[in-house]
Amino acid sequence: MTTDLRDRRRRQTARDIQLAALRLSIRHGYGSVTTEAIATEAGISPRTFFNYYNNKQAAIVGEPPVLSADENLWIVTSQNPLIDDLVVVLTRMLQKDHPDRDLIRMIRTLSESSPELSVVFRDSMDQIGRVLSGLLVGRLGPDRRMAAQLLGDLALQALCEAVMAWGEDKAMTADQIPHIVRQQLELVRELLAVG
Repeated sequence: MTTDLRDRRRRQTARDIQLAALRLSIRHGYGSVTTEAIATEAGISPRTFFNYYNNKQAAIVGEPPVLSADENLWIVTSQNPLIDDLVVVLTRMLQKDHPDRDLIRMIRTLSESSPELSVVFRDSMDQIGRVLSGLLVGRLGPDRRMAAQLLGDLALQALCEAVMAWGEDKAMTADQIPHIVRQQLELVRELLAVG
């Protein structure tokens, strides 16, 4: 069995657990869901559940999309326009974690009904933002650390908003997500230049 196949199976099991956690939380309320109930819903043992997630919050949030600094070190030395490179990095991340429209809708529904989970979801995105900001600090230099962090946060927020829009709009394809990210980043650039 190849590593890729094992990794795909691992990611699929993790996604199945997350979907089970989200379905149960929407159906019965986040507070009444247990890890045992999630395991049963996902068709796995409680022990297997804990091989993937530490607790029900982690299962609901799921595995954060992967943004590997090692794979994306090219952004530090790239001569391409920064917006182009940000879109490439975010597109790679999205392609690794194929978005699921139902999952996105459930996350939105649950975070609206359980505000404490919004913080958990945001923390998950902040982890990715720190990696992206670190890459941007490498490109822009340590004297521009704050600007790099702002750019990383802005790019990631644009991605989150584009994914949420895709989750709600069945006519939209996943291929349109990077284009929306680019449009929003370019719009912010224009607004800052005029203001």
